[in-house]
Amino acid sequence: MATLHPSLDFTQITVRHPAGYEVILYRQGATVHAYRNSCPHIGVGLDYGNGSCLLDDGVTLLCALHGATFAADSGLCTGGPCAGRSLTRVAVRVEGDAVVCDGLCD
Repeated sequence: MATLHPSLDFTQITVRHPAGYEVILYRQGATVHAYRNSCPHIGVGLDYGNGSCLLDDGVTLLCALHGATFAADSGLCTGGPCAGRSLTRVAVRVEGDAVVCDGLCD
């Protein structure tokens, strides 16, 4: 088990997974959703390099490169060139106040 983020003091952040790739964390109440930071269209990170990809509506993730939109609670692409595809989920859980990777963290 590895800690991805030491607190729940975020709505959306991007962190480094122990396996070396970036993970988008989105907190919705006590639930944390996690996805690889890789757009299913061409594999680039969603953010502008600052870790942020959540729109002001608080429920939509945006790919900065080509404008694809994703439902933050499911990872489903709701618009753009990869509509109907999804971000790749990463298994995480909340343990105390921390977000940890679930299972073997691979």
